[in-house]
Amino acid sequence: MFSVAAITGCTNEEKPKEKTKITEAKKTPEQVAAEKKAKEEAEQKARAEAEKKAKEAAGKAKKEAEEKAKKEQTLIKQNADQKKYSVYIKKSAFTLYLLDDKNNVIKSYDCTIGKNPGQKQKRGDMKTPTGTFYVDEIDDASGWTHDFGDGKGEIKGAYGPWFISINTDEMSKGAWGGIGIHGTHKPDVMRARDSEGCIRLQNQNVNELKQYVRVGTKVVIEE
Repeated sequence: MFSVAAITGCTNEEKPKEKTKITEAKKTPEQVAAEKKAKEEAEQKARAEAEKKAKEAAGKAKKEAEEKAKKEQTLIKQNADQKKYSVYIKKSAFTLYLLDDKNNVIKSYDCTIGKNPGQKQKRGDMKTPTGTFYVDEIDDASGWTHDFGDGKGEIKGAYGPWFISINTDEMSKGAWGGIGIHGTHKPDVMRARDSEGCIRLQNQNVNELKQYVRVGTKVVIEE
């Protein structure tokens, strides 16, 4: 038999409260239409802003390219007005020659060329191209770095003090590029096949060569 106290205790338990139902007010057709219009206007505004930025970036890039081309032409003309020098590189002799306007040798420097022999065909083939080119840019490379993929990471001073860029577009047709004459962080490696395709000089020699070459200077590379 159950005691009265036990029964009474059960009847004193609180009943669970019913959860208050929150109902979302139904939007009117006008509200739905207004929200849709606002969303479309926001998307249209975002697209217009993106198109504006893209147009500005394209315009800026075009202007920079035109200014660079104009600067190059000015430098080429200046070089033409000076005594002309040219560069001749004999790959098989691991030697770079500086020539005057009568093809007399003014200076000669030991150099390092691409690891693999033969004519350059594609990016990454580690070959130094042969042909007739011209200098299209001379950059201060003292702060440049390069990762040679040997596990040592980015090497500061990999290009030495200067990077004398050679325009190879006519030959490469965009298949490869980035070839130049520059210094090195490995002064003990000369007269060897050790570069990724560029022509390396001792840093003091690239400093000296830089005094003679200009944008527009002819560069001939032969086997």
